[in-house]
Amino acid sequence: MTISGQPSKTDWDRVRREVEVDSPIPYDASDPDDGPYDPNNDEAVERFLTEANRVHPPKARRRQENRQDRLRQCQTPYRSH
Repeated sequence: MTISGQPSKTDWDRVRREVEVDSPIPYDASDPDDGPYDPNNDEAVERFLTEANRVHPPKARRRQENRQDRLRQCQTPYRSH
């Protein structure tokens, strides 16, 4: 059962067998649906994850920056046409 109470659609016996055998994940480099890197190549996985990690400012800092932007907009002189 899953968290939602629905029966799982995953064949867990097959998953356990593949983990025990350590079978490679099927990957075709010419198929764009297979992703940007070969999941069986440890170097490719590490490189992808390193390049994919982005640092975002904490929410408090983003709020402060947004507040400062709004203040700047309010300080621009109003021009009537």
